Amino acid sequence: MRADLEQQIRQGRIAPVYILYGEDSYSRQQNAEELAEAIIAARGGADLNVYDASESSLDDIVTGILTVPMFASSRVIVVRRFEEIPMAQQGRVVSLIAPGKAPADLEMPDGTSVIFVSGSTNLPRKAVAAAGGNIVAVEFRPAYAKDARSFVYSRARELGIEIKPDGVELLIEFAGADYGALTQEIDKLITYLGPDADSGRLRIDGDDVRIAVGRSPTQTVFEFCDAVIAGDCQGAMSALDDLLRTERHPLSILNTLATQLRKLMSARCELDRGSTYDEAARAISRATGRANWAARKAVQQAAGLNQRDIARMISRIARADLDFKTGAMPDRLLMEVLVSEVCG
Repeated sequence: MRADLEQQIRQGRIAPVYILYGEDSYSRQQNAEELAEAIIAARGGADLNVYDASESSLDDIVTGILTVPMFASSRVIVVRRFEEIPMAQQGRVVSLIAPGKAPADLEMPDGTSVIFVSGSTNLPRKAVAAAGGNIVAVEFRPAYAKDARSFVYSRARELGIEIKPDGVELLIEFAGADYGALTQEIDKLITYLGPDADSGRLRIDGDDVRIAVGRSPTQTVFEFCDAVIAGDCQGAMSALDDLLRTERHPLSILNTLATQLRKLMSARCELDRGSTYDEAARAISRATGRANWAARKAVQQAAGLNQRDIARMISRIARADLDFKTGAMPDRLLMEVLVSEVCG
């Protein structure tokens, strides 16, 4: 659990309402679970009720929050996928249970704590501001590559395995700097490879990652990018559906696609200057020797496009990024519209 949340609980400062939001699905979910456990422990026991906003009606969630606990004096309510509720309705829910800043303004029963867990990067900020200290909002931002490397090495130590530097780099390239996706891929590698026959210790290198991760249906973010770049709308929609089922945040998917397209634009520019495929691949990978496989693949994809095609896709992604941040439409619908327009 985050140090600031842990310290608040240790000091007995339990907020009535928490909103844990942001792109880092792994840290967000881990903190929600650990926060709920910490509150229950701090209160010497409590009822725990979990709702999924994609499955439960808004009326059911609100009724559950406002109902007096039946089997204990305290209760913790976790509402997952809060982002599935439109932003205006999120604001109404927050205003209904915490309309003011004073403890006396709370409409929830005494001893009730609510943890909203949202994959959105946005909040119903007006309602949250009106609730003051009755609400604690914590954002979980995506990790940078260096943070992801530290996470992989730390996770490997916990599991008693060794992942060599080339394996770490390729794992991050495949899964992105998403702790949840990295955890899934490490678990899969352990299952697929098993321990070394001589030492009994599992050692993982880049070739292992390329074989095991590349063959799994869960490693679909690059399949999604490839399908979009190739104009394969059906394939892109299928990969997108798989990604969203694994709780990969849409903005993370969008960022990966944007990165791939920028790489393609660099490759296309190199080809237009008269570079050979190998020269272009070395240039965009900044390698003096043999270019890496990702750079060679980017050059091959760029060869089938022109700069105008790639610029059009990048421009459309920039507009989608703005739509995400302003909450123009639900995340899934936004991604589906993007795929239809870019592939069309």
